[in-house]
Amino acid sequence: MKKAFSEHCIYTIVHTDLLAEAARKAEPTRFRESKAWVTGRQLWQQAQAAGVGFPVLFGDATDCSRLEYWGPLTGVEIEGEATRFTVDRVRPLQGAHNPQELVLRSTGEPIAPRFIRPYAICRTPAFLSEPDAESGAAPDRGGMKASRDT
Repeated sequence: MKKAFSEHCIYTIVHTDLLAEAARKAEPTRFRESKAWVTGRQLWQQAQAAGVGFPVLFGDATDCSRLEYWGPLTGVEIEGEATRFTVDRVRPLQGAHNPQELVLRSTGEPIAPRFIRPYAICRTPAFLSEPDAESGAAPDRGGMKASRDT
């Protein structure tokens, strides 16, 4: 049975070396973002209440033309103007994808080429409903090991 995802997701950028390390460790990973994810947190809380996953899609901060990893959001803490968020397990996306495949929640338009904002709320893309994208969604086990500071 396929895991259901929220209608929305978050797109953000992180250096690919940190994402590769988080994927290798295959455990919950905590990240820091310099923007407060107020609406993102509300949408994640709604997804939790509905019993569906809330994906985070990651682009490479050094080359924003690719989507490379994703993982289910399991925690959001807003600290002033910043956010700490936890992804249960970072995993590589299957196939080649780019940010222009994502549709912004605010405008209903695809993300523009060279979009470099630190995060965006998007509609969850159809390619995440494919069986390969859902493999091994592990439960939140706590123990956040890696972090990224912006």
